[in-house]
Amino acid sequence: MRPSARTTPCLGHTQQIARKSCNGTSLRLLLAAVLLGFLLTPAAAQRAGIAPADLPNSKLSETKKEKFKCEVLLLTRQAITVRDQQNYNLVRTFTYNEKLAVKVSKMFDQDRLYQYGDKVEIEFLAGTHTAVDIDGKPSRPPRP
Repeated sequence: MRPSARTTPCLGHTQQIARKSCNGTSLRLLLAAVLLGFLLTPAAAQRAGIAPADLPNSKLSETKKEKFKCEVLLLTRQAITVRDQQNYNLVRTFTYNEKLAVKVSKMFDQDRLYQYGDKVEIEFLAGTHTAVDIDGKPSRPPRP
């Protein structure tokens, strides 16, 4: 027998089985479920995109301040990188608000900087990485 003669009846047989197992109502239900899934997905994504801070009269618009006790890792004119005193794996970087940026700039000009390991307490705005105040005594600069 030729191989083509064998495969032709088999293909026809599988097509007949597929027609019998898939009737019209189950195909319609499957199509309706897929269509419904596509229609509901964008609506959920749009609803999730609304942030509470965008809404007027939101309680999150109030600026609550928190404190963070830490050790200095790096201090620059733009930001300070610190590590938590209790959890050494927790490292955070804070930028400065306008008032604190002026204070840090004066510290750089006077060469009175926080060094690696200095213990400080940073007051920052809750939910942000913006430092409002840094409390702590800078260590003495190394002697030349």
